[in-house]
Amino acid sequence: MAKTVGQAERVRDLRSQISELTAEDQGEVLFLEISPGRNPVTLYRTDTGEPKTFPQYMVNALLEKRLPDDRYAFTSDQDSVPTFQQGQVKCFLHPESPERDIVEELGMGGINCPAAHLRSAQSKRIHALHRHSQEWAAYQEHINEQRRVETESRQEQQLEATLAIAKSSGAEPKIRRHK
Repeated sequence: MAKTVGQAERVRDLRSQISELTAEDQGEVLFLEISPGRNPVTLYRTDTGEPKTFPQYMVNALLEKRLPDDRYAFTSDQDSVPTFQQGQVKCFLHPESPERDIVEELGMGGINCPAAHLRSAQSKRIHALHRHSQEWAAYQEHINEQRRVETESRQEQQLEATLAIAKSSGAEPKIRRHK
């Protein structure tokens, strides 16, 4: 299988060389592609070294993909890329995530996600938005409601403290409370 990926890389490089040929020279070049099927193939990101598995039929298109600095985005040669560093952030639906108690409180305890190596909180948010949009919306609504209740509680405590100070100074404040 790695040989097939290596061949695909050589074809990619040959195509970039052929693009420099004139139209009449290109007529003599024939590419024959047979359907490679859905066999899984591992490619490595050239910027991060992250291994990714794709169906074999996607390999040629992925090998053509370029990064903003015009380097190729993927290669089959693991030795030519940086060592990949996995993240340690877990999806909020992962069984060992710090948010698991809240997830179970919301009645979503039966939903599990195996993602345990997200790179950052931002990656976690993007993952949740794309993979678990309804569950993420329910979780965010719960968190926002908790924040609102805490804010109101702090404001009420501040008001009580201010009233206590005013009463101790001998003044009788007239305050209307809105709820």
